[in-house]
Amino acid sequence: MSKSSHSLHFRLFKFTVYALLTFNILLFFIHGTLHEAIDSLGWVILLATFEYESTSLEEVYSSHFEKWALFAVQCLGYGLAMFATWRYIGEGEWVDVLNSVTWLLVCAVLAYDVYSPGDYDGFEWKVRNGIKTLLYTILVAVAVWWGYEGLQHEAGLVGLLDFYDAALWIACFAVIELNVFDFERPEETTASKTA
Repeated sequence: MSKSSHSLHFRLFKFTVYALLTFNILLFFIHGTLHEAIDSLGWVILLATFEYESTSLEEVYSSHFEKWALFAVQCLGYGLAMFATWRYIGEGEWVDVLNSVTWLLVCAVLAYDVYSPGDYDGFEWKVRNGIKTLLYTILVAVAVWWGYEGLQHEAGLVGLLDFYDAALWIACFAVIELNVFDFERPEETTASKTA
């Protein structure tokens, strides 16, 4: 497969996933709770900033404004996600808490990938990938749990919506991971993004 063909397939996959995500947010505003909708909005903001950052890893910021605007938007996204996590804790929704905290840890590792790339063939890189593998395994387990719950009568549509949501978010962040993976080159050290 040629590089351009691979690139076209990746773009089609990416836009399909993001279109499904848009539909997903509408479903949560209709069928979910308010803090679930706020949670989704926070993660959409974070996803958008990671998409922007991970597709321009070799470029420096065009200005201090771009750098600080992205930082402000990320703070908003993290704030909404952490607010939703706090609400899940308050309501004793421990699977949601596990899911939210795991996603925050995924974001921490991804932020490290974006801002401190380091050596892509060294021990540090292997440790980061090991941590991400563990975190994504937890997220898949949570999605499977919600799918199981969705098949039970007491959970119904909400459980299936949680499964669909979890699976979709894993696919969305897989796009970001593929952006980073495409940038990674063994035995090369890339300068981190600076203004």
